[in-house]
Amino acid sequence: MPAQILLFGHGVPMSDPVLAGLSVRDVTRLFRAPVPESRVAPLLEPFLDPYVRGFLLGFEAGAFQDAALIVVWRQGAGALHAFRYAQELQRQGLLPATPRLHLWNRTAGDSPAARAFDATEDAALAARVDHLPRGPVVDREGPLAVLDARQAAGLISGAMAFARRLKARATGLPVSTEPGPQTGGPRLALAGAPLGSDRVHRWMDAQGQLVLDLQGPDVPSRFPLERMLERRGVEALVWQVDPNDDFHGWNAPAMRARCDRLGIRFVDLGHIPAFPGFRDLPESLATGLPERLAEGLS
Repeated sequence: MPAQILLFGHGVPMSDPVLAGLSVRDVTRLFRAPVPESRVAPLLEPFLDPYVRGFLLGFEAGAFQDAALIVVWRQGAGALHAFRYAQELQRQGLLPATPRLHLWNRTAGDSPAARAFDATEDAALAARVDHLPRGPVVDREGPLAVLDARQAAGLISGAMAFARRLKARATGLPVSTEPGPQTGGPRLALAGAPLGSDRVHRWMDAQGQLVLDLQGPDVPSRFPLERMLERRGVEALVWQVDPNDDFHGWNAPAMRARCDRLGIRFVDLGHIPAFPGFRDLPESLATGLPERLAEGLS
C-alpha cells in the first residue's frame, strides 16, 4: 500500500505523535536523475543540494502522485529551499498540482513561547491529516536501538547498518535487526553532512569498525555526544561535507575541538559528494594518522 504521507527533510521525526498510526515514508535521501526533456532541471541553481534537486526532479517525474500530502520538515538543511521551489514550480505548472505541500516546523526550545509555537505547528499539521485513516502505531525506536547497540559493539558493518536505516525510512517500516557482517580494526566514527549512499561507509569498513554514525539518519541521541564517543572507544572521527554544504561545515571547528579534548584523531576528508564514487575518496585513512592507528588501517 503506498504511503499516505511523504516526508522530506533531514531528521524528520517519523514516529512523532502527530503522525502516529499514519502511513509515512521518508523520501529525503533518494537519488533521482532528471527525466528526459525535464523542464525543471534547467531552472535549478547550482547551490541547491542534491537532496533538494532529487526531491524536485522526483516530483516532476510523478514519483509522489500516490501520496495524499507531502510534509516538509523545516528543521532539515535545505528543506525550505525544497518547499519554496516546489510551491513556485507548482504555481507555474511545472510540477504536478498534487500532492499538496505542508511546511512543519519546531523550535526545539523549552520556553513558553517555544512551546506555544510548537503546539500551533503541530495543530496545523494535525488538521491537515485528520481525514486520513490511522492504523496500529509502528515501533521504530525499539529496533533502531537494537541496531545501534550492535553497531556500537562492532557486531555489524557500518555500510549494512546505514543501508538498513535508509531502507527503513524509505519504506516506513521498522529497521531490520537481523545479524549482519562484522568488521575489525580501529574504532571509527563518521560525521558531517548527510550522505545518500553507503560508499563512504564501505570505504571505512575496509579500514576499521564504524561504531558511531553521526551523519544519520536516526542518529543515536540517548546520551550526550562526548559520552558516546568515549563509551564506544572511538579512536578516529572522519568528517566530510558536500561541496554545496552551507550548514554542517560550521560545526567542524567544535567537533575538532571536542575530538582534541578526548584524544580522538580528527580526519577531515573535505568536500565529498552526497552520492560519492570511490574516486572521490582518498586511497586510505592511514595517511597522517598516528602510527598505532595507521598500522591497524593498513
